[in-house]
Amino acid sequence: MMKQGDYLNGTYRLLEEIGSGGGGIVYKAYHERLQTFVVVKKMKEQVKGLLDSRAEVDILKNIKHTCLPRVYDFLQIGGEIYTVMDFIPGQSLDKVLKQNRSIPQELILKWMTQMAEALAYLHSQTPPVIHSDIKPSNIMVTPEGNICLIDFNISLVFDHSIRTSSGISGGYSPPEQYPDFYTCQTCAGGERGSREEPGGTDGLVAQIVGRGVDERSDVYSFGASFYHLATGVKPGRDFERMVPAGQSRAGLREGLSRILEKSMELLPEERYQNGGQLLYALRHIHELESEYQNSRRRRKRKKICLAVLFLSLLLALAGGFWAWQGKKDAAYGRKVEQARESIERQEYEAAAGLLAGALKLRPKRLDAYECEVLRRYRQGEYEACIRYGTDFLQNTSYQVETEGDRQLLGNIYYMLGNSYLEEEDYPDAEQYLKAAIGQYGDNSLYYRDYAIALAKQGRADEAEAMLKQAVSLNLGEDSIYMVQGEIACVKGNFEEAREYLLRVIASTAEEHLRKRAVLLGDRAYRELGISWIDEEISFLEQEENRAGGAGSAMEISERLADAYVRRAESEEGDGGEYYRKALERFEALYEKGYAARQMMENIAVLREQTEDYEGARAMLLQMTEQYPEDYVGYKRLAYLEADLQQSRENADRDYRLFAEYYGKAKERYGDVGDDQEMSMLDVMMRDLEDGNWL
Repeated sequence: MMKQGDYLNGTYRLLEEIGSGGGGIVYKAYHERLQTFVVVKKMKEQVKGLLDSRAEVDILKNIKHTCLPRVYDFLQIGGEIYTVMDFIPGQSLDKVLKQNRSIPQELILKWMTQMAEALAYLHSQTPPVIHSDIKPSNIMVTPEGNICLIDFNISLVFDHSIRTSSGISGGYSPPEQYPDFYTCQTCAGGERGSREEPGGTDGLVAQIVGRGVDERSDVYSFGASFYHLATGVKPGRDFERMVPAGQSRAGLREGLSRILEKSMELLPEERYQNGGQLLYALRHIHELESEYQNSRRRRKRKKICLAVLFLSLLLALAGGFWAWQGKKDAAYGRKVEQARESIERQEYEAAAGLLAGALKLRPKRLDAYECEVLRRYRQGEYEACIRYGTDFLQNTSYQVETEGDRQLLGNIYYMLGNSYLEEEDYPDAEQYLKAAIGQYGDNSLYYRDYAIALAKQGRADEAEAMLKQAVSLNLGEDSIYMVQGEIACVKGNFEEAREYLLRVIASTAEEHLRKRAVLLGDRAYRELGISWIDEEISFLEQEENRAGGAGSAMEISERLADAYVRRAESEEGDGGEYYRKALERFEALYEKGYAARQMMENIAVLREQTEDYEGARAMLLQMTEQYPEDYVGYKRLAYLEADLQQSRENADRDYRLFAEYYGKAKERYGDVGDDQEMSMLDVMMRDLEDGNWL
């Protein structure tokens, strides 16, 4: 039995018991390292033994949304499993309801939209995260006036065979959440002790009970919770006697009533199918109202037929105009949503076509522009992302009207800042990440990458201050370790940096963050020196095998090839084995289209090291064709030719080809530059001329 003052896992200090229920006792605790309050709760019996699935754990530990608590940890203590989540301050909606005060419909719509955003996020996970217990007591109103959905049923994430939720909240749970018709009727009315012949609505309910919960169950409970808030009447537990929202005495806006009624349809197939559809309906609520169709009905009839016809024409035009606008909005929303789905599937060309079509429909809306910046960023086209994004910001007339618009604009600045980070332009990265925070200051990732941009410029103290800001916004542990690794590198503490970066790799499920940690970790190994080379190689080999995405794998392979070369050069012998390994990596990259000049030069040098002289010559000649104005290919050919002649008997040597390559390299190199290898070629040429070898 836990008690006040106990420590869990040496990290969480229990402060007080704040509740209990089917899942066990709930405690408020203090996260000593992050210096923040958390909630510790015992998980349900069904979850025991299911924590082996790292993918499922990662889904929950990487949930990041302003309307959801952050999952910090899963602990197994004395045969019990506990979750550690954010402590959300504020007041639950059931307490708001008990105050019997009228809540403006505008505020209810704001909270409904925030909740729908949270559900859309949860339902878009792979697999979907089902809350399964949405009710007013699980919806917190924070001191800032926003809502947060707490206490989701984690067992439904870990075990998808748990089709019925162990908890049923009368009035808020949908019919399918009950295990059978008898239980449903007993819980609903409390007065039926036996099965009824299915007929009418009861027959419909009988068809639904026992199906088990899915995303549509969350939609029903969402509707029931906000039905209670909007009408002041708790939803009836007899489903067939439910008074539709539009027939209540609350005088609800037509669009709001329709959304609540559709959310609470008995048949799951007739509800919104997930949080994404629900969110779309709320953002387009005007499309559900008949205001425009009825706006002209109060006009007096004209006595003259022509006037009546003219008025009818005006009404038709007006109605047609607004209907057309509504269709445009709906088509725009569908195209942007489909484009985001295409980006997630890495179908970037398809996304580009959808976004071009969306922008033709609504050229001032931000959604499509933000999605286009995301498309280029996800493709790794950082220069193109910067060009497109900066041109958009400077030359496009766009609308910023809502909190959602500010978040979208913040995301655009954020992705531009990260593109500059990838291009190693740290001052510009700092500028755009600071602008992202200015647009939307509640995103901890903005502060994380702003701290990294500062650290890259050697401003460790400022980076640490930004990290504290990010932690106060519930920055994830993996991101905290990443910034700490960057700061340690700046301070020259490379062993400490290595430890932080290995923690990032062990804890993160975010591929982009893992890649950053791997590349910075490799830099730390390099700085630690040749004594760490074997550990560096082992580290890079492991990451190459699991790298997510072609771009990540190629960059890690290039780093690994370079490490093999350094390992070969440290050998007392010829290092042939490591030269061959390096050559294999470089040639594989070249075949995949990674044909940069440096790559071709590396392949040529390694072919010569492994005594494949003709292969080296072929690559260098190809290099001179691809980069005809560059001197490096001819410089390498001159060195190769010199080495070949040195291996022959004096009588068999012929330096004319060397002289030809030297001349072409010299012509392209000019008189400026500080390439020491060119200076050495000058000396070799003078020696050959003085010795009458030409």
